[in-house]
Amino acid sequence: MVLSTAFGALALLAAVISSAAIGRVADGRIRADIGAEFTSAAENVAALLDRGLFERLRDVQVAASLDTMIDTNVTLDGRRRILKRLQETYPDYAVLGYIGADGRVVETSSGILRGADVSGREYFQRGKQGPFVSDVHDAILMAPLLGRGSDNPPRFVDLAAPVRAADNALVGVVAAHLYWEWAEGIERHVMAPILARHPGAEAFILSKTGQVLLGPRRQRGASITDLAPSALPDLANRKAGSVVERPRLENGAEDRPYLVGYAPTHGHRTYQGLGWSVLVRQNAEAAFAPARQLAQQVLLWGFVAAALAAALGWLLAGLITRPLADLCRAAERLQTDPRAIEVPNSRGLREVMLLSSSISALVAGVRWRETALQDSEARLRIATEAAGIKAWEIDLTSGQHSHLERRSAVTGLPDPVAEWTIETFLVDVVPEDRDGVLQVYNHVVENSVDLCFSCRVRHQGDNEDQWVEVRGVPLADSATACVTRYTGVIENITERKRKEQALQLLVRELDHRVKNLFAVFDGLVRFTAKTAADPATMARVLQGRITALSSAHDLVRDATGDGSSRGLRATTMGALLQTLLAPYGVRGSGDHGRPSGRVEMVGPSVLVGASSAAALALVVHELATNASRHGALSVPSGVVSLTWSAGSPEDEVVLSWQERAGPRLSGQPARHGFGISLIQQSVAGQLGGRLDLDWSQSEGLIAVLHLPAGRLVR
Repeated sequence: MVLSTAFGALALLAAVISSAAIGRVADGRIRADIGAEFTSAAENVAALLDRGLFERLRDVQVAASLDTMIDTNVTLDGRRRILKRLQETYPDYAVLGYIGADGRVVETSSGILRGADVSGREYFQRGKQGPFVSDVHDAILMAPLLGRGSDNPPRFVDLAAPVRAADNALVGVVAAHLYWEWAEGIERHVMAPILARHPGAEAFILSKTGQVLLGPRRQRGASITDLAPSALPDLANRKAGSVVERPRLENGAEDRPYLVGYAPTHGHRTYQGLGWSVLVRQNAEAAFAPARQLAQQVLLWGFVAAALAAALGWLLAGLITRPLADLCRAAERLQTDPRAIEVPNSRGLREVMLLSSSISALVAGVRWRETALQDSEARLRIATEAAGIKAWEIDLTSGQHSHLERRSAVTGLPDPVAEWTIETFLVDVVPEDRDGVLQVYNHVVENSVDLCFSCRVRHQGDNEDQWVEVRGVPLADSATACVTRYTGVIENITERKRKEQALQLLVRELDHRVKNLFAVFDGLVRFTAKTAADPATMARVLQGRITALSSAHDLVRDATGDGSSRGLRATTMGALLQTLLAPYGVRGSGDHGRPSGRVEMVGPSVLVGASSAAALALVVHELATNASRHGALSVPSGVVSLTWSAGSPEDEVVLSWQERAGPRLSGQPARHGFGISLIQQSVAGQLGGRLDLDWSQSEGLIAVLHLPAGRLVR
């Protein structure tokens, strides 16, 4: 009963804590999103204000640059038509006018103010000097002219640009009065979607000094210090953002908190801006209502889930404790009565059934347990050996490793010695890798970090080095918290390393192969030209040789296919050599053999496997290329003789390449080119054999390949 109650209480507590945490995180993220939404709205209003004033100022500048305005001989009617057309295009203009250099209004778009003296107005004085935009102001004197009462005068933004003659002399000024309702339209356009999601949100446009230019009527006399003083530092640095502000009322008391998004105007292109700022705010309680609602819902469902989890935990604990209590009573009987062998066959959770079965097995006898343990270990060993992985463990105190059972399955090395330490492991490592392994091991042990290194070990089966990768992690002593052991796995990665080396070799081979192909074609052309009686014969013979060389190239090219055979089909030694050396003329019978051939081949039928065919084709191709460039095939009288032997799968196949009647050799070259290096790497790495080169014969090179027959048929 105690365990059941504890399980239920833990489940309830975990569900409540997780629900509260999730609700808190969700509340914070939603609040940040809403603040970013208000900031984005303020930035949109600021950008539209800047762009709108830029476009209106550009209208005035374009009008001032027209010949109709510059030419003093143009009639007033012509200027009036241009101004009227501009006003009709953009109705937010209250009036547009052309002002003479003396400050008297010459003509306007609607006829009002014609003949008025505006020489003292700021927009005229500043407009004579260059493009000008004024801050918003009340136009009390123009209210009667526009049909407005003095209690509701129009509000204008003045724009002006100079009209100059070709010699830059001032002719006049084009000025415009822009209704402030233009800004109100921008504010309504941007705030519409905000109001749909956040009813009651408000927008403010503030002057450079922080006074409210546009906003709710009750706030017309307010300033930035009344609405969002915390935003002043960011706005002074022309930065946008959001803040939860608690403004003060007129009596000094704090008002309710508001979420405020703010953004400064930056101007647009050549228009520098007026230093306005835009605020978008809403009562914080209303703005963050979605966040609170979500948090409450998460908490509510969390309580529901907690109650269900508590009930489920109580039921689950009951299912566990009842059979456990039965097992405890049975264990007590077994302890007090040696003859008691009955153990209840529990029904319920799998773990409880396993425990009951284990107690029954203990009562049945130690031998059964030992047999079961041995079966389990055998299955684990089969699984790890099939994957090429074995486990190991080292005691740092004694320096001894646990025995690596059947390590030959991973490394090919003999089964464990009596004591396996790092020193005995280094004996198995090839000499070139021992220092690196020891340095890594000492560094890992000294710093108690994860262990990972790869090295080569000697393989006892076929005299090939095997690559292994060793990985391990430190284990701390539970009492001292100090690292006293390392445990890990060792994996045979020879095949992976072989593929990596083959890939590197292929990259170098591609570069070398392109150069060799040009050399081979050059040799074939020169040799054919020397022996051909006429151009037609030369073309026919050269075409046959290039076709034979292409067949050999196709054979090697197929090695880039997929699968273990890499796209090749098994062939014979004779067929492979016949295809590769056909361009040079092969002596013998058959469709391709001819008496005049320069290549002799003698040998039994030896099977060449799909993978080995590509490597052997590459070796013979390189030998033939070297012979065509520097050896017997580079002169008309030269001959190459190939012979090979066959044996049982346990024996080796010996392939001999002997050049005769070629350029005289003076001994072994001072250095080998990439072609010889490529041959040696292919023979040793891909064919698992050995290459002997004899440069002592003056008639030509003798190359002998010793190839394992079992490897050759792969």
